[in-house]
Amino acid sequence: MSETNVLTYAIIKTIDFDKVDFVEVVQEPTTVRYNLAGTQFVIKYNSTPSFISDGSVIPDAILNHSDCLALMATNVWYTPIE
Repeated sequence: MSETNVLTYAIIKTIDFDKVDFVEVVQEPTTVRYNLAGTQFVIKYNSTPSFISDGSVIPDAILNHSDCLALMATNVWYTPIE
């Protein structure tokens, strides 16, 4: 996989949702994943979106794929089915 195809994941505060330009990220507004509290969501992108690079949105975290998967498996983002 070339470097340009590697996705980056950003954890964004829900209060910044309206500042995200979904043209610049991989998913649609209806397909973002929220944490269980509804206070954060995750976006993924190939190139740093302008709303992040210009400081309009400051992510709580910027992660690679494996770190994002590990975060999504925590009790903040996931409730296991018993």
